[in-house]
This record gives sequence, structure tokens and C-alpha cells, in this order.
Amino acid sequence: MTLVAGGIAQAAEPLLLDHGHIDAFNVSVEEGQLILDLKEDVTGSHVRHPAEDVLMHVKEDARIDSIPPSYPGSPSGYVLPLTQNQNLIWPGWDTNGTAGSGYTDVTIDIKDVKGPGKVHLYTLTGFGAVKSLLEGGGYELPGKLREKTPAHTHAQWTFGEAGEYTLTVQAMATNPANGKSITSNTGTYAISVGDFEKPKPTSLSIEGLADHYHTGDPVELTAVPDVVTELDHYHWYTRDSADAEWKAAEGGNGDLYTGTAEQDGEQIKAELYGEDHEVIAASEPVTVHVDDHGDGDSGGSGGTSGTSGGSGTSGGGSSGGDSGSTGSTGGSSADGGTSTGTTGGNSGGSAAAGGSTSGGSSAGGSGEPSMCVPVEQAVKPSPGKGKALVLDHGHIDAFNVSAKDAKLVLNLKEDVTGSHVTRAPEGVILHVKPEALTEDIPAKYPGSPKGYLLPLTQDPDLIWPGWDTNGTAGSGYTDVTIDIKDVKGPGKVHLYTTNTFGGVTSLLQGGGYELPGKLREKTPAHTHAQWTFGKAGEYTLTVQATATNPANGKSIASNTATYTFAVGEAPASGTTKAGVATETALVGKTTDGKDCELSEQDKAAMNGKHHAQGGLANTGSGVPLPLIAGSVLLVVVGAALYFVIRRQQATRA
Repeated sequence: MTLVAGGIAQAAEPLLLDHGHIDAFNVSVEEGQLILDLKEDVTGSHVRHPAEDVLMHVKEDARIDSIPPSYPGSPSGYVLPLTQNQNLIWPGWDTNGTAGSGYTDVTIDIKDVKGPGKVHLYTLTGFGAVKSLLEGGGYELPGKLREKTPAHTHAQWTFGEAGEYTLTVQAMATNPANGKSITSNTGTYAISVGDFEKPKPTSLSIEGLADHYHTGDPVELTAVPDVVTELDHYHWYTRDSADAEWKAAEGGNGDLYTGTAEQDGEQIKAELYGEDHEVIAASEPVTVHVDDHGDGDSGGSGGTSGTSGGSGTSGGGSSGGDSGSTGSTGGSSADGGTSTGTTGGNSGGSAAAGGSTSGGSSAGGSGEPSMCVPVEQAVKPSPGKGKALVLDHGHIDAFNVSAKDAKLVLNLKEDVTGSHVTRAPEGVILHVKPEALTEDIPAKYPGSPKGYLLPLTQDPDLIWPGWDTNGTAGSGYTDVTIDIKDVKGPGKVHLYTTNTFGGVTSLLQGGGYELPGKLREKTPAHTHAQWTFGKAGEYTLTVQATATNPANGKSIASNTATYTFAVGEAPASGTTKAGVATETALVGKTTDGKDCELSEQDKAAMNGKHHAQGGLANTGSGVPLPLIAGSVLLVVVGAALYFVIRRQQATRA
């Protein structure tokens, strides 16, 4: 079975996804435009791709030959269940990227479906009954999905036959305040159903080669196969010139090569081997160019003229410097002749002073003003009591677990006040409204005969709490246990999920449905469940997470967090909670992390963008300040690049 469906304009080879959490229809508003793409948590966390660059594979394991008569797609087909099966893809859609834009009423129009069989899409009620998600009812695609407010939704899919399917999709978003609408690009989604032979690479490309090197410089290269593969047996080879014999390289380590530039014209290549040690793919040779710029015969650096209020000081430089920008006065060359002064060389002299703009100084007298860019920075928190944020509807990852630098953080992430806003749990009250009261819970479901029920699938009028461990991806500490250590409240709290056709399934280690208990995610995952609170009143859950590195067995533990659920009537207005209130502010930073003064124009532009993205003055962030501070430099560099590009564009215009 070929991997790329005919007529799809994809990348050279698509990214193959055959398991994991995927927001297939990811809708966001960016700079006034509606964007439809795909977002996945398989190769990283919230990684976005054009739809055409991904192939979703529904494995043969998804086939069910005994679909009950009351479920769409009966009697047999390939079923992707409503609740995540870690071995299969879990495709859904996410419109939270429209939050704060005004264009929050989204329709996802699956305009056309091509394939060997029918495609059914639907959801289940809290007790396993089939429910349509399509406007106008029904379960068979094509059709339209509507999210009146920002939401993150998953569904149950059934593909009737094995083979290749393509879905043509476009989104439209409307501003409820004025009725204006915007339309997205059209996305073409490729889905391969059933068994097929995974493709093998046929060629390698070499990435990382510099235009030239100096003698002794490190040479670091990466071999990249033309298709994604699990094969990882590489050999690297070098030769002194195009006419010399190849020999095995000492610097090869898997798909990475590290060596030293010693000889101009040296060539390097890589080969990828299969399971039987046969060559599967090979690269073309790349050539290392060594250029020492005359080996000390060139002139040194001179001064540079300042920019925006600073003047460069002219001066002579030492010999052997790499050329930078032209200085105002030349330095003396090594052989006594006069040459034009340069700056920025490895061994040449530097100008005495450079120019500055917006309070920043130029580095090394290069004459290029240091950029002053806006950065959102946490203000020192003050402990004590503050007004609690009450969330009574929307998508909430109550137990949000992330790992960085061997430290584990447990906090709360919500898509109500913005997109993926993280908060300290102690500063939030999760309100389970009176409308959640269900007085006819069937006998086979936990919490029967009645209780306040938060269903497995999202009800836009209620909170939809779950948990997310995708923040551990790439850290090594990916096997996560969320320990709900203690529950205090007026009634019992049940937590569970349902299987493909509505049967009750435990999520707790050791079985059972009543909290406290432990939830385990062996690999990064995003999960929702069905909750039942037995009685109205206030509940507190004490929670801590532990993450283990499967490679070495080492574990790290998170902070202990306290979660509050107010069930029934709303909490009193102005409720205070002990905790830490963290405030953020926009400040100016240069590319080297120093404070600088923002222009009024930059302040106005960034404040407008900040508010449009749903930023709040009091975020209740659970991220420790050292982590925030450590991120400032990365943010500054990215922002500086953005401003440089914008200014270059303005200059061209």
C-alpha cells in the first residue's frame, strides 16, 4: 500500500503518525487570519504541521468484527475509540486557538471524503448512548462540526474498510459580537487504514555543514533519512580528497558525526544499514572547506561608526582578524601596508566603542545597535491570600505535569481565560454547577443512583477536568504517576472512563472507581474522565506526581498541590484562598538579557497583542521563578529576531 494518497500535495515524505494524541483539526486565529492545521503530541508537545505533511495510520489492531447493532459502522470496521488507546491514534479537534480573538464560534466543514468505505464520527453520552456531533444530526461524514465557544473535543471514529482515505476540510469562525466571519485555508488530511509495509529510506541528506571552517574548528553533521524510520545503524566515512580512498570515520555516533577541520577538500559521507546489515540508504559526499584567510597576512580590525547616538572610535587592530564590518579607520597590516580596518574578527582588535539604541549598547563595537524588545516577565510573588479564580466551564487539565532539568512541576492548565494558561491549583476553585446534578445514574455506573456528574465528553456549560503529562516529553521522565493522596468533602468522589461501547472501565491503579487513588500514564498522554461527586459542598484533593525515566529507573517527585472543587451553589463572590499570586509585566530586554527602555510604540503594540492572547495580570502561575527567569533570554532572542525581520520588511517596503 502506497503511503501518499494520490493527488495530495505533501512534503517530500509525510510524517507518519500511528499512535498518540492528535488534534487533527487545529483551528487558531493569528494576525487576523484563521489557520487550520494539525497539532500532535507524538514527536513533542503541541507540535504543529500543515495537514498535508502528515499521514495518520489506523493500525490493523483497530479492527473490530463485532460492533453492536446500535453503534454506527456495525457490524465491523476499524474503530478509534472515544477514550485514548495508547497503541492507536487519537484524533480530535481543538478551537482554543481562537480564544481572545473575538472569532470564537467555529464551524469545521468536512467537505469531502474519499476512500474505500464509509467514515462514521460520533460521541457517547456519559452512559454509553450514541450521540451525533454533526450539524443536522447523523453520524456519517462528510458533515459539519460546530464549536460555539473555544473547545477541545475527541470523538469515536469508524472506518468501514481498509485502504486510503482523504478528508477535505475548511474552517469558518464567526465573531458573536458583530456577526463577522473569517475563513481558513483548506486542509487535505490523509488517513491510511489497515496493514501496510512501512517505507524504508532510499537516501540520506547531510545537515550542519558550514560554508567554511578554520583549521581546528569542530565539524558537526547530522544524517537525515528521506522518510521517518526506526532504523538507527549508521556508518560514517571520510577521505582526504575526491580522488582518495574512503576510510571509516572515528567521529560517527549514530546519525551524528563530530570531527575537526584539518584539511581543505576533505569529504564525508554516511550510510544507513538495515536489520541484515545491508546498506539501505547513502548520502552524497559533502566537502569541508578550510579557509584561514591568508594565515595572518590580512589586516586587523579598525573602529566602527556608532549608530543611533553612539559613535565608534577608530583604531588599529592586530593582524589575523576575520573581517567584520568596515571601521572608520584602517588598522596596520602585518607586512607594513595599510588595509581597511575591520571589526568582529576572532583575533583582530575591536573598536573602542559602538553605538546604542533604545538604551542598549552594540556588542564589540560592531556598529549594529542592540535591539530592545518587549518580554513578559514574572514579578516577584508575594505569599498570602488572594482572590480565587473561579472556573465553572471549559477545558481544564487539572493535573498538568511537566518536567525540565530533572525537576517535575504539577500545576493546573486551562483554556477558559486564554489558551493553555497555567496556574497554581491553590489559586483556583473548580465549580461544579447545580446543572451537573444527575438523578438517574444507571445502577452499573459508579455514583448511582444520583450525584453531580461531569461527563467523559465535554459539556460546554460545565467544567471538563482531565490531566496532561505531555509536558514530560523529551525530558526522559515520561512514566508518570499522579497520586491523589487525600480527598476531603461531604460525599464520595468517583473517577472512571468507559470503553468503546459504553462499559465502565477503571483508571486507578489496582482497579476501583473511588478516590483517593493513583493514575498512571506510562507514556506522555492527555486524558479526560467521568467524575461523580456524591453531594453538594466543598471538596479538596491533595495531589502529587512522580515521574520515572524508563531508561535508568530514576524518579523525580513534584510539588504537592491542593485542588478545590465547589459542588452545587457557586462560591461566594470575592472568595479568598491561601497561595501565591504571581503577576506578570512587559519589560524591555536586550539580546544579551540586559534591561533597556521600550519605545512607546513597542509598548502599545505588545500590550495589544498580550491582551488579545488572553493574558491576565494575575496568572497564578505554578512555574517557579527561576524557570521563568531562565527562559527570558530565549524569549528575548526570539523576539529580537521577530523585530529584525519586521524592520527589514518595512525597509524593503
